[in-house]
Amino acid sequence: MSIEFSLFRIPVRIHLWFWLMALWLWTLNSEEGWAGLVIWVAVVFQGILRHELGHALVGRAFGREPRIELIALGGLTWWEQREPMSPGRSLVVSAAGPAVGIFIGSLSLVLMDVLRVPDPSLARYAFHSLIFINLGWGLLNLLPVLPLDGGNIVASLMELVAPSRGRLLACYVSFAVIGVLFAVTVTLKQYPATILLFLLAFSTYQAFRAERQHAASGPSDDTPPQSLVQQAFEALERGDGQALIRAASTLVTKADATSELDEAFHLLAWGRLINGEPTEAYQALTSMSGDRAPDPAPEGAVLVELGRPADAIPLLEAARERGGAFAEGYYQRALREKNA
Repeated sequence: MSIEFSLFRIPVRIHLWFWLMALWLWTLNSEEGWAGLVIWVAVVFQGILRHELGHALVGRAFGREPRIELIALGGLTWWEQREPMSPGRSLVVSAAGPAVGIFIGSLSLVLMDVLRVPDPSLARYAFHSLIFINLGWGLLNLLPVLPLDGGNIVASLMELVAPSRGRLLACYVSFAVIGVLFAVTVTLKQYPATILLFLLAFSTYQAFRAERQHAASGPSDDTPPQSLVQQAFEALERGDGQALIRAASTLVTKADATSELDEAFHLLAWGRLINGEPTEAYQALTSMSGDRAPDPAPEGAVLVELGRPADAIPLLEAARERGGAFAEGYYQRALREKNA
């Protein structure tokens, strides 16, 4: 379920999870009541959208055709073109989003003081929200952590020095910064920030695995995504987990739409399962957007491998209706382990 429209001839898609996350964040500080909720959601919407428009408009100035999606943890700007931008242009595009937010947030801070907005008031709450979302999110995005804009800026800088290893080096920087921030947030008992760091660490880990596999496969990989999908399904049919992981991981980095990313994570989950890595397979499944439900066969098998046969049984029952020894075998195993 999503809302789609165009702004400045740029396609925009807003997922349901975006609104739910905005609502959840509001519940953490909801003293202003329902009027505050309307203000908060409007401010979050404009802040994230303007941030992504900063990326999209600068990218279009470089000849790209952008698309914007607002998702649970913020927004994404995609490009129709698959070939990468030069490190210099990529750096400028990455910096454009935070620059927009920092400008708007700083302007709001000045105006709140100049206009002498009374405190407490809804107007003051609106200004505080504008400052927090625009200035705060802009500064947060400049942290040198992938996949934040600051992490992409570091990756672009690294690529200027070491073109073939730039993003891999940025992953190391990202892990180091996350480690320091994790210690700080735990010490200060800022547990929501700690949860955010866990999510960023997982995203960095996915990027790290993809970069390592890309480096192992050679200095360049110009295989079209359609061929990679075919390679992935061929590897799945012959049970070659390693080949499937390599193809799916590359598809994750090449995905230009949510549906493509979901397919890549789905194939990656199959590969991890075949390779005897159920925890990583489960992480791949939970990385899917929610627009597409995972195949019940691998999802049920992963739950069995993780010691959750009761949760797996309904999924495997659905998979059995489609036939196949794989689902039947895991279904029988789930029944045995549940009754053990």
